Amino acid sequence: MPVFAVTYHYGPDTNTRMEHRPAHRRWQAELNEAGTILASGPLNNDPQPGGLLILNAADRAEVEGHLAADPYASLGVIESTDIREWTPVFGPFAQG
Repeated sequence: MPVFAVTYHYGPDTNTRMEHRPAHRRWQAELNEAGTILASGPLNNDPQPGGLLILNAADRAEVEGHLAADPYASLGVIESTDIREWTPVFGPFAQG
């Protein structure tokens, strides 16, 4: 199954993002338990706060469907999202 690297670039509304972080983390935990999210976590604030998610998905449309269910998506705290198919060669996500 393809692996995708998703980068979130957060907007300036840190208060709303932090207020809803528990729901965002529950969403991530559910996808992790299902084997969809392989890894995730925040990126530092230089040059802008963001997050990185590594997902298993059949295609980009499936990734977009998962991201639409993220509580952050409906709150408008994500300024932009980059989705790229990734081919891990080494490490725990390498696909032989």
